[in-house]
Amino acid sequence: MKIKMVKGVYAYDIPPSITHGIEGVELIRISEDPDSYKDFAGPEAVTVLIARQGAVNDMLQKFTNIKWLQLLNSGYERVDLKLLRERNIIFTNARSVYSKTIAEDVLAKILILSRNYEIHFRNQQKCFWPDDSQLPNSNVDIYGRVLGILGAGSIGREVAIRAKAFGMHVIGYDPYVTSSSGFDRIFNKPCKLAEVLKESDFVVASLPVTEETRNIMNKESFSQMKRSAFFINVSRGDIVDETALVEALENNIIRGAFIDVCKEEPLPAGSPLWKTKNLLITPHRAAYGDKMKQRMCALIETNIHRYLAGEPLLDVVNYT
Repeated sequence: MKIKMVKGVYAYDIPPSITHGIEGVELIRISEDPDSYKDFAGPEAVTVLIARQGAVNDMLQKFTNIKWLQLLNSGYERVDLKLLRERNIIFTNARSVYSKTIAEDVLAKILILSRNYEIHFRNQQKCFWPDDSQLPNSNVDIYGRVLGILGAGSIGREVAIRAKAFGMHVIGYDPYVTSSSGFDRIFNKPCKLAEVLKESDFVVASLPVTEETRNIMNKESFSQMKRSAFFINVSRGDIVDETALVEALENNIIRGAFIDVCKEEPLPAGSPLWKTKNLLITPHRAAYGDKMKQRMCALIETNIHRYLAGEPLLDVVNYT
């Protein structure tokens, strides 16, 4: 079996050592630039593809005998699922690599929003120590508050576990998840989305992008939230109608928001999101942590061994 791996993913390389000592495995490292592998000899011998989302579709066109695709991302909205189905390719992503780190990021965002930390950060930059009359008396205790999580997969579950440690009541919305593990309640029917939004003091989006979830957070959705509620997005920008988000914040329909993702990235300097009141933005960094490379290598190595042994792989994506 030969394994082809894309070089330079997320500013680090998966080391060749992950295949050392595994009999029958040859690791071939190439650039994700199609020009670098257009003259690749014997592409039919490559049966396993390990790559990031943006490079996958071009590589699948070149390497026509792929049996297993190991994605180095959690999201897969740009992967040609129709092609995977046609060629009956086993598909795994790396959601377990990122879920704990993203969950920690979500809790950080909840605390920053609830404690008005952005005001204190700005005052520190000005070397300004305000007295009580110069600060808003509006910190929010998260103990006992309702956290609504849209998307009850691996990320949503990890968020739920951490939020419950803070004493939050956690409800989830996911039409495809029946297990309530980690949650106090799970709502499966699309008509129940409004109920989750109405009950929640914090709404966290951890949904994959599909035709059903694209712009799921729109003008109607924001209007169903409490005026005192906060919205957090760590999934993809495409699940949010950004015009509706701006309007909801500027018109005090919701209290605040913290987003890690946008429809267009990098976010253009002229985007109204930059100057929207009560909106905080991080540049798609929720998944990054100092253990990411270690977890990624462990996942790939484990899945290689499982693949060779004919055992079920980890992080399989059900795309049928």
